[in-house]
Amino acid sequence: MTNAGAQCYSGSMDKHFISADELLTDSFRLADQIYRSGFRPHFIVGVWRGGAPVGIAVQEYLDYLGVGTDHIAIRTSSYYGIDQQDKEVRVHGLNYIIDHVNADDELLLVDDVFDSGRSVIAILAELKQKARANLPQTI
Repeated sequence: MTNAGAQCYSGSMDKHFISADELLTDSFRLADQIYRSGFRPHFIVGVWRGGAPVGIAVQEYLDYLGVGTDHIAIRTSSYYGIDQQDKEVRVHGLNYIIDHVNADDELLLVDDVFDSGRSVIAILAELKQKARANLPQTI
């Protein structure tokens, strides 16, 4: 398992908004980078909301190139009001992955924003806890 997102970012970031067309183009560019890297995920997990359309575009691109993947959207929650975060990030919808993933599978986790890293850390922790011996070595 990779250690991406293991440290939380605590500084402030400027937000940059893009159009739907730019998102699709960037998603295909990401998919091309994934393909050219040689990484062949068995599963693609798009983190709802923003990671889901990116995950769909990546899945479609890889499928077009002959790389079949199983794909699903999950979500996390930590906000309880406007701009107020709970201490714990909850992960929802991982059951399908837990039931079907094996240690020799490769899993691609797709999210649209990386700010604190808390969501990715929570997803990886839940995967590790619930998949146990079936946790993919490549995430």
